[in-house]
Formats: sequence, C-alpha cells, structure tokens
Amino acid sequence: MNDDYSELVISQSQLDDIFVIRYLQDLSREAVVVYLWLNMTAGTGEFDEDSVKAYRVIPESKVKETMAELLGAGLIASSKDKFVMEDLKRREVKDYVAACKARGEEGDIPGMMSDPEQHKTLAASISRTFFRGLMDYNYYRLIDKCLYEYRFEGTVCYKLFEEGYQKGILRKYNAMASVASHWFEKGYTTADRLEKYLEQNSLKERVVKLCSKTMRKHLTDLDISRIYSWVEDLNATEELVAYAFRVNEFRNNLTLMNIETTLKKWFDLGIDTAEKAAKLNEEEHKENARKSAHRKTRSGTKWKTGAEAGLSLTDEEPSKTEDKEPESEKKDKTKERSDEGKANKDDGGIPDDILDMFGDSNEDD
Repeated sequence: MNDDYSELVISQSQLDDIFVIRYLQDLSREAVVVYLWLNMTAGTGEFDEDSVKAYRVIPESKVKETMAELLGAGLIASSKDKFVMEDLKRREVKDYVAACKARGEEGDIPGMMSDPEQHKTLAASISRTFFRGLMDYNYYRLIDKCLYEYRFEGTVCYKLFEEGYQKGILRKYNAMASVASHWFEKGYTTADRLEKYLEQNSLKERVVKLCSKTMRKHLTDLDISRIYSWVEDLNATEELVAYAFRVNEFRNNLTLMNIETTLKKWFDLGIDTAEKAAKLNEEEHKENARKSAHRKTRSGTKWKTGAEAGLSLTDEEPSKTEDKEPESEKKDKTKERSDEGKANKDDGGIPDDILDMFGDSNEDD
C-alpha cells in the first residue's frame, strides 16, 4: 500500500516530568510558552534574547522580563550575554546525592525504596491514599526531606499530604514544599505541636467566616489579618467573638475595630469565655442603672420642707410678732374708719369738703 505520508518527519522533544510537577504551575503564560519553544529548539546550545524574539510567540516588550523569570526559576542558566538550558534531571540527581551524604549515606546512590521499613510503609500509604498509587518522584523526595532534614515524625509527614489535599494544593509541589518548610521553621515537627497549630488554624477560619457572615461583606486581607490576631494574641474563641458582636449590635456603623476593642477589654480582665463575658456585661448594666438613678435623684426638682432640707428658725432671728400693733388699738382704728364711712353715706356718699364748695342753700332763701 502506497503511503504518501511515510516520508514526513515529525520531530519530538522530551519534556521532563520534573518541569511539569515542580515548575509549570508557578510560571506565567509567557514563560511556559517560551520554555516549551526553547525545549524544542535550543537543545544543549546557547541562545539569546534575539533568538526568543525570533519565535514571535510573545510580544517583544515582554522578552526580557520572561527570560529573567526563567532564569530566576532555575530553568535556564546565563553565560555572559548567552543562555543555556538547565539539565533538570542531572541537577535533581546531584541534589539527591548531596542529601543522602548529609544523612551519612556515603557511597552508591540508594534506591528510593531502600530506606528503612517505616519510611517505605509511610511512602506507600501516602501514594495509595492521595495519588492512587502513582506518586511522582518529586513527592518521594519531599517525604525524604521531611523525615531526614526536617526530622518530622511520621504522623506529621502524613498530615502534610492530608493538609495539601484539603487545601487543594496537593498537585502543586512548590506549595507543598512551602508548607513543609513553614512547619519546620515554626517547630511543628511533632504530632502534639502540629495538632495545636492546626486547631488554631481551623479556629481562625471559622472566626473569619463568622465575621464575614455577621457583617454581610467580603473581608479584605487586612481584615483577615486583624481577625487572625484576635485568635493568636487575644485568645478569642468563636463563641466569644459572636458575643462581642451581640454587645455591639446597638451601633449604627459596626466595624471590626469595635469588636477588637471589646475583645481587648475582656482579655485585659481575664475574660476568656462567652459565659464570663455575659456575666460581666450584666454587672456593668446593673452598675450603670444604679449610677443613672443616683444622678436623677441629685438633679431632680422635687420640693422639700424646711425640716427635710435641714433648716430651722434660730433664737437670734427676730420674731415678726414683736412688730405687731396691740389688739385694742387695732380695734379703735377699725371703728373710726367705720364711723367715717357711715357719715359719708348719710351725705349721699359725697365728702364734706366737696359740699362746702356750693355754700348753704338755706341762706339764699
């Protein structure tokens, strides 16, 4: 059978699994595209920025920035004005040998599964549980690093992969390695220490969710950082934060700062549960009510008698009865006024001095 396509030559380039597992997910789109083209064309030869520009796969304005990214990731190496591709496999083997020598395993490179029985059992369990039995070499190396360099307990190493699965970063090697490094730096190398740390992390997430739901808004990174500090520095629990919102619900514009102020006050007073906070709040209400009643009594307008006010008439004050007229003289004056009124009434009620103005009418007759 005549095959018209048999003379076509289809080139093929090998892409290391290490690149896919360890580098791919952290690179920009431009860096990935350029690296794939370099992997197809550069080989072991040198290349420069003009070579990349000739591909015309990314804008020329981004070539310098992209080359710097690949250089920083360790995927290419520089030699004066030229670049070369890094041999990822060779470098990985070199790093592994160095790690084995650091553990005192001089001599030939040991097989990955020739470690102690406990190591093999742990690695196999992680592979079956989280990778369906197909765990990549990079994760075996991560297990090695956790056990021999970081000195993790086996339970802590297993918990690392469990945490990666729950957080959705299991397939992101760099993110997993970053978590392991963080645990090592913080001293979470034993099961007990790690358990306390994970419990606190879980509490932080629950409190953040509570605040977001109560305030009905999306929290910023600054908000989340503030809430984390409540748990870390003020020993705040989920119930305590919920009650802090309750005692501040009278505010028209409630903020996280209001909640923080309340939590700080409770922390300074040694209040570490919602029950203790409720008891303190009840006592404060009673005290405020007592003070309010006391203020009303002092500023009230109720009239008091002299005796209630503590006032009395002293002997030094003159008596008003001493200035009064004798009763007999008072009666004489009253009688005189009565006689004068009667005389005026007999004359028609007209005073005598007015009648004298007209003279005696009998004399004219």
